Amino acid sequence: MRKVLFFLGLSILLAGLVLLGVSSIRSVKLKEIASSTASWEVSENLMKGHTYVFDIYSSYTWRDDYTMGGYEDAQPVDVVIISPNGNETSLQAFFFAVLPPAGSYYKSTLPSLVHVEYRSVDSRSLDVDKSYPQVRFTVIMEGNYTARVIEETLDWAIGPPKEMVFKEEVIENQNLFTNLLQSSGVACLLTGVVVSVWMARASKKIRIKRNKKVKK
Repeated sequence: MRKVLFFLGLSILLAGLVLLGVSSIRSVKLKEIASSTASWEVSENLMKGHTYVFDIYSSYTWRDDYTMGGYEDAQPVDVVIISPNGNETSLQAFFFAVLPPAGSYYKSTLPSLVHVEYRSVDSRSLDVDKSYPQVRFTVIMEGNYTARVIEETLDWAIGPPKEMVFKEEVIENQNLFTNLLQSSGVACLLTGVVVSVWMARASKKIRIKRNKKVKK
């Protein structure tokens, strides 16, 4: 019976850990907060501690230029992000498109931003995520940020991008079911710990008493 209760306590403990793990899952969505169309820059006031994604969308002119150039590798676009203190984060955003078959009259797909290489980072203002394919960062210094495509160094395409966008990562609110899972998980976790510890101590005391009887 004691073993059954002990393993029951462990099972309740495991169930609590599972429930807490499930309830801790959050869905993150990207909410557009600022954009500019057919422009070389976009600006927005960004909040401290919040995480943002900056993305650039190719224009049809960029697609035509990519097709005409016959590029097989991703092409760079120089970008600078100006912090509220005037410091800059410099990077290259690389765009890739799938070319049509040779001799075809079709055009390539729209070039899309596939990866980013940072040249310099204003670490006092933002913390960048270098593993993310687009520009992703968490704001350290709150204020107005401006992202700008450098026209002078854009040598594979002509004209500004179709659109530049700042998006904020938003964690969706917990619902009643999630809260219930979390509460149940905590309750199971505490119950499992109490039962398992109590039965372990009880078994230890019984073993000690038996050893004493044997010695006598």
